[in-house]
Amino acid sequence: MNRQLVSLQLRRHGHRIDIAENGELALAALARERYDVVLMDCMMPVMDGYQACRALREKEARLALPRTPVVALTAGATDDDRLQCEQAGMDDYLSKPFSAAQLNAVVNRWLARL
Repeated sequence: MNRQLVSLQLRRHGHRIDIAENGELALAALARERYDVVLMDCMMPVMDGYQACRALREKEARLALPRTPVVALTAGATDDDRLQCEQAGMDDYLSKPFSAAQLNAVVNRWLARL
């Protein structure tokens, strides 16, 4: 349900999106295509967002690739949750539930840096 709402909100603002059901599929998509911003759910099946982000950062470092901005989407709202996201290599953090305005603001913040 959250994935559908986020997709709808992003499309309403004219963003093109791809969806990966788990961290492994996210990494496969990132290997095929360069994305401006990645919204990474921390709790996914197969490979969670923390593991996927660590693997992405390792690949970027190993191959001297530009850093892809990764925004954590998480139900956790504590300082420890934020720290865990930062330690995994995530650049920003959006705690669920969030509003369409909050989602739009974080995406626009990262797109403005391009």
